[in-house]
Amino acid sequence: MKIYLDVDGIPYRELVIERAASYGVTVVAVADYSHCILPQHGVERVMVDEGKDATDFAILNRVQKGDLVITQDVGLACLVLSKGATAISPRGHEFTEGSIGGRLTLRWLHCKVREARGRSKRPRPFSQNDRRRFLSLLDKKITVLKRKRG
Repeated sequence: MKIYLDVDGIPYRELVIERAASYGVTVVAVADYSHCILPQHGVERVMVDEGKDATDFAILNRVQKGDLVITQDVGLACLVLSKGATAISPRGHEFTEGSIGGRLTLRWLHCKVREARGRSKRPRPFSQNDRRRFLSLLDKKITVLKRKRG
């Protein structure tokens, strides 16, 4: 089992790395060259060229059934689920087959509003509740996935 971090927009990188290390799980941090990822024990770094969806494709090419992906990108989460991996958001929500359709529809609607020069709300800042919910879900998912892998 590996944990894939979509580094773009993940606020708790160091916490994820610490938690993963405590469970003996490798973290794969995937980012484009505009981000700085320092070498760390237990962390594989994957650097990709800048470009739309470059990190997403790098994750999709590597992720396997039973892995965990941490991302805010609903499109990436949908594709990860189709490969048998688990996807969670840094706000502490799990992307599931049952919830992904509604999230994709909402993403599409926001895109259409922006195309029409309308305004859509920016995401709210991460809160302590988001952090607590995320860390709790992260622990739960690592435990469950490790147990499944045996």
